[in-house]
Amino acid sequence: MTDGVRGFSQEELLARRSSPLELVAAEEWISGRRIAVTGAAGSVGAPLVHLLLQLQPAELLLVDHHEHTFFRLRQELGPHAAVPIQWVLADVRDRRKLEMVFRRARPEVVFHLAAYKHVPLGEENPDQTVEVNLGGTRGLIEAAAEFDVRRFVYPSSDKAVNPPSVYGSTKKIAEVLTIAADRAFSTGFSVTRFVNIVGTRGSVIETLSAQIAAGKPLTLTDPAMTRYWITMPEATRLLVQTASAPESGIIFAPDPGPPINLAEMARHLFRLLAPDRGECPIQFIGPRPGERMHEILLSDTEAALSTPYPGIVRVATARGDLPGYQETSRHVDALLEMARSGETELLRRRILDLANSWQ
Repeated sequence: MTDGVRGFSQEELLARRSSPLELVAAEEWISGRRIAVTGAAGSVGAPLVHLLLQLQPAELLLVDHHEHTFFRLRQELGPHAAVPIQWVLADVRDRRKLEMVFRRARPEVVFHLAAYKHVPLGEENPDQTVEVNLGGTRGLIEAAAEFDVRRFVYPSSDKAVNPPSVYGSTKKIAEVLTIAADRAFSTGFSVTRFVNIVGTRGSVIETLSAQIAAGKPLTLTDPAMTRYWITMPEATRLLVQTASAPESGIIFAPDPGPPINLAEMARHLFRLLAPDRGECPIQFIGPRPGERMHEILLSDTEAALSTPYPGIVRVATARGDLPGYQETSRHVDALLEMARSGETELLRRRILDLANSWQ
């Protein structure tokens, strides 16, 4: 985020308080274990690494493919981190490399954060989104099962619910694959279903704050558009709490409170960052490919159940006909074949049809 935004707490940016951030029985699960994080230098990965260090694991295995941000995280942590760290520069699509790393490091808990996440870019490049978000995820799932990982956490998104986009569709299919893996293998697999997170790179808050700093009009899709938001500490707590829950095969999600109107958020940011510049200049530019006006937290067949963790709910589905691991994996194979053969339009139609049939 811009320097101006960093001067405010995430609660001030959202104009609401965070949910309680105390972890329940998490240190007992993380402490003394070997922990792996893919996408470790990403917007959520880096804060997660900092939280994990506080919980005193035996070792951290950090994986990322973006050299510059990975190097910055290494410099930030310094040569004298509290626990041993392995730094692995690798793409999650490189199954050979990841299996070699897992064979050597034997992680006990895996947080798989590596993904392509920007909706419009996913619409323009569905082949890459499918290869990373589905092919890469399946490879990590199977490596975790082969090398006796105890708990695997996959972060999904509210965009997986009734998805209109390629990105959201990959997240829904990966949710089904992950939960099916919990039934198929001895490793425990679980899902966190995020909403928008303050502090992620490329988020609307980052975009708007940069426009304010540059003295430009603030560009938004529509005056009525809304989004759900949580803070970064809420997001990293959700990940760790999911990993340390007594059972696996679950989907946890935040209870984010009411949706926030983005035009009101823009005006709030403008008052914080430019209090002396008069009225907030907003330009409405219309929807981008794959965008929707309002996010949906649950499908018609899902319900939010209470948990022992404040601010966190469990997503339960009434569907008993979702496919098992092998069938879901065959669907992933078919999507990957379309991606590699350049059948872009067929791929886009097929992935949306498949994801929405599993709601």
